[in-house]
Amino acid sequence: MSNTSGRATTLKTSTDFPNGESWLTRQKVKNSEGNAKQKRIALEQFDEFLDDYGYTLDTIDNDALESFSIWLDDEKGLAHSTLPHRWYAVRAYLNKHIDTEIGYLDDEDSYILEWIDGGTKTTQEQDKDIHWLPQDMIGELIDGAKNLKNRLVIQLLWHTGCRPSEVARMKHRRLDRENRCITVQTSKVEDSNAENYERDVFYGRSLRADMREWMDHGGRASYPYAEESPYLVVGYNTPGIGARQVNKIVRLAAKEAEIQEDMIETAGEDGDGEPVKNNRVVPKTLRHSFAVHSVRGRERSGSPAMDLERLRRLMGHASLDTTRQYLQFRRSELRDAYDQSHPG
Repeated sequence: MSNTSGRATTLKTSTDFPNGESWLTRQKVKNSEGNAKQKRIALEQFDEFLDDYGYTLDTIDNDALESFSIWLDDEKGLAHSTLPHRWYAVRAYLNKHIDTEIGYLDDEDSYILEWIDGGTKTTQEQDKDIHWLPQDMIGELIDGAKNLKNRLVIQLLWHTGCRPSEVARMKHRRLDRENRCITVQTSKVEDSNAENYERDVFYGRSLRADMREWMDHGGRASYPYAEESPYLVVGYNTPGIGARQVNKIVRLAAKEAEIQEDMIETAGEDGDGEPVKNNRVVPKTLRHSFAVHSVRGRERSGSPAMDLERLRRLMGHASLDTTRQYLQFRRSELRDAYDQSHPG
């Protein structure tokens, strides 16, 4: 979705923002077209965040809004001078049309964006922001899928590290089964001349059987729009699926596998003793899992870890700095190995 066009008040989002267009129009009249455009960009980025994390406007809370602020930093790379303007624009909309109290903390001396003024988060805090699954739990998640299509979607997220919108837009003609490779268009990159506009991603040998059943033995062909659809994954009554459907597939499988509550329970507790809800299993969890397991190496075979530049290219990161955040998990594994072997 474009954030660079001259649009000021026309939203292009998968989320239905109540009165969103009229709210932007009022900003344009009361302030300026430039002001309205910045608020439109803020809502569209908030829409991307909702898709990435599986939230809806009904489930947004202060924890989610803090995650949104960190997402703007990590995923969008916004400067700390720009980030608050985007975040406060979203809060202003939510206060007007969703919940007048959201975005404010009970403690008058604290506020959600306090971490920006305090500098970057510590490694321990970053570790809490990157939620990933061990391999056995990923297997349980795949087993929790209700049918072949859903199982394929979950495995594509895990094997390729793609964002949900990227999996939804995969084209069957860009599938190279001999090399287990899929060429995808990188989400959020609109310049066709950009180095990461398209990228090759790969899937493991364990996915070959399901891919063969999907492509050759009637899995994909059983859907009404299969013949005319350009997409690898076809919808029930549509040529394709959207990021929101990808989110739903993952959440339903996690619930069926009974690992959604496990994930929440092991995520720690907030100040009131309640589970930290933003550690639930969503597509982003599988993208993080792909990255964490890649930098740590394969546990069972002892294969070496992937270097950061290759991981950056596979994940479609514009900057190596974004990929570098996963190194903390390699360090923690090295520390554990040291503690187990060193007599000190």
